[in-house]
Amino acid sequence: MKRYIVIAISALILICLIIFAFTVLLISSNGSDTESIPMPKSEIIDFGLEAPINAARCMTVIDAKSGNVLFSHNAHERRGMASTTKIMTALVAIESQSPDSEFVIPKEAVGIEGSSVYLKEGERLTLRELLYCLLLESGNDAATAIAISIGGSEEEFVGLMNERAKELGLADTSFANPHGLSADNHYTTAHDLAIITAAAMEYPLFREIVATKSHSVRYDGAENGRRLVNHNKLLFSADHVIGVKTGYTKRDGKCLVSAAEKDGMTLIAVTLQDAFPTSTHKALLDYAFSSFESVSLAKAFDIESVVPIENGFLKFTTVTNSLPAEILLPKGAKISCELLLPQSICAPAEKGEIIGYAILNANGRIVYIISLETTVEIKEKKKTLAEKLFGE
Repeated sequence: MKRYIVIAISALILICLIIFAFTVLLISSNGSDTESIPMPKSEIIDFGLEAPINAARCMTVIDAKSGNVLFSHNAHERRGMASTTKIMTALVAIESQSPDSEFVIPKEAVGIEGSSVYLKEGERLTLRELLYCLLLESGNDAATAIAISIGGSEEEFVGLMNERAKELGLADTSFANPHGLSADNHYTTAHDLAIITAAAMEYPLFREIVATKSHSVRYDGAENGRRLVNHNKLLFSADHVIGVKTGYTKRDGKCLVSAAEKDGMTLIAVTLQDAFPTSTHKALLDYAFSSFESVSLAKAFDIESVVPIENGFLKFTTVTNSLPAEILLPKGAKISCELLLPQSICAPAEKGEIIGYAILNANGRIVYIISLETTVEIKEKKKTLAEKLFGE
C-alpha cells in the first residue's frame, strides 16, 4: 500500500515539474515586460506673436511646410471667401484628372454670373487650360465647367470639395459652389483657407499656374485666342511672392491668399474682408520674414543614444535619427532636446524600427518630434532549457 502511495506522490511531483517547465517556457517565449514608447502628441504650433497693424477682419500667416501659425487675428471666424474658393476647386480637379484631359464645355457653364473667360458651348479645352482660366482670370464659367466635367454635376463636385475639406481636418469650412459667389452655407476661416492652400501648393502644376503673370489658351479652337492676366497684383509688385489667389464679392469683401519664398522659408498669408489686401500682405510677409528664420534642428544621424537589449546576442543597440529636422522659429529662440527612450528593448527587432523619440523644444514649448530608430537588426539569443528553467 505504501509503495502505491510513493508512486502516486512521485507522479504528482513529476506532473508539477512538467507544468512548471512549460509555464517558464511560455513566459520566456513571450519576452520581457518592457513597454514600447508611445508616439508623443504633436500639434500645430501657434507662436502667438503680435502681427503688425492691418485692416483685415480675419488674418493668418503660416509656415507652408508644417502648418505652424506665425501670427493671426480672428483666424477661426467663419467668413465668406469669394473667389479664393477656386483654390479648393483647383485642388480637387488636379487630384481627380490628368491635366491633359480634354473637356467639351457644357451649356450650363456658359454665361455664369461674375468674372468670366467667355466660354462657348461645345468648345474643347484641356483641364490645364481651364485651370489657367480659373486661377488667373478667376473665371466663374471655368469653375462651373471643371465641376460638371469632373463631378458630372456641380452638386456632385461640391460634394467632393467638402469631402476634401474633411480629409484636411477642417471643421469650419463649407462649400456651396465651385466659384465663390456668396451663399449662406459657403464659408471658411483664414486658418482653414491657409491649410487648403498649403495642400494645393504641394502640386507643381498648381504652383506653376498661380505664379504665372499672363498666359494664352485656345478660344473656340483658335490657338492662343484667350489672353489671360493674373488678377494678383502682388505678383507684379512684391518680391518673393509666388502666388496665389484674389477674391471679391460685395457681401464678402476683398479676400486674398498669397504665398512667398525667401531664405528657405515658404509662407502662406490669408486675409478675409480687407479693404487694402495688397498692402496688408506686403506688411505681413515682410514682418514674417524679418521675425522668423529656418532653423536646422538636426541633420540625419546627428542624434544618437544607446539602449540595453534583453535576450539578444548584442547587449546594447545604438538608436539615431535617419531624417533631418528643420523648422521655422522666431529669431533667437532657445532650443533644447529631450530624449524619450525605453529602459530596454527585447529582441528581436528589425533594423530601422522606431523605439523612441527626440523632443525638440524652443522657448519652452515642443516644436518638433524626431523618431529614433535602431541602426542594426537585433537577433534573439536562444536559451537552453536549463537557462529558461533556472536562469543563467
